[in-house]
Amino acid sequence: MASKASGLKATGALKKFVDAGKKNSRVIGSVERFYIAQEAPSDRRSDVLHPSAMVKNDWCHRASYFQLLGFPPPPSKYRASLKQKRVFQTGHDIHAGWQTIFHEMGNLYGIYQCIACGAKDWNMGDVCVSCDSPSLQYKEVPLVYEPLRIHGHADGILLNFGEPLMLEIKSLGAGTFRFEAPEMTYEHDGNIDKMWKAMSAPFMTHIMQAQMYMKLAELIGLPYQPQEALFLYENKATQEVKEFVVAKSDFGVTPILEATALIVAAVDKHEAPTCNISANEGCYQCKGYEND
Repeated sequence: MASKASGLKATGALKKFVDAGKKNSRVIGSVERFYIAQEAPSDRRSDVLHPSAMVKNDWCHRASYFQLLGFPPPPSKYRASLKQKRVFQTGHDIHAGWQTIFHEMGNLYGIYQCIACGAKDWNMGDVCVSCDSPSLQYKEVPLVYEPLRIHGHADGILLNFGEPLMLEIKSLGAGTFRFEAPEMTYEHDGNIDKMWKAMSAPFMTHIMQAQMYMKLAELIGLPYQPQEALFLYENKATQEVKEFVVAKSDFGVTPILEATALIVAAVDKHEAPTCNISANEGCYQCKGYEND
């Protein structure tokens, strides 16, 4: 252990753990230390391609190549802290809340798992197809296209609001604007109320993610293949809600799928592609990988 006597200084996760214990707090400091000490559980596979990453401007083809071969992903950019934990938990709770509403309304189509017998099936969440139990747990809309090794999860498919809608639920705070729309943050001096009022369309990465989901629904032949996506944005600070509807289009998706095909072909040939972010030096995501 690091100590003054040894001349060593705590760094990284250990430093965050030690610093949390120094806070002048009766309870919160202990809570933060507890969460920092936990190994964050995750069922997110790193050996497949995720639409949420593929639609971003910094998606690295070279890093994806190595991860498809089984190499671990680079360390997370997110700081391990109680605040970050609560940010993610709040977003999860907002998602679950809206999914519960649509389920209770009888409009939410997707995978449901029976709590009684464990069976999973595509339905509207009425009763279990195996044992007729009404106790079901919603498991969202898995979108797996193995030829390109793409694994995604959409929030849901909404039925009986006209034509089927691909549902995308987004919790929104000041940090969302800083990341997705820095120009709006600058224009409105980071004022969340003003930014929320000025918001008149979904963010582009969210649109592209939904477009990928609709395309995947088509490629895998789901019984319902939405031609439109519904975006529900909830303001974390006020619980105000905005909705936007965007039509399906292959325009932005086609180059992503073409790049994906090249990455999968490179894996089959064991020929690492050049970094598409920085061809000469590589980017932060692929710099740690060596040619296999």
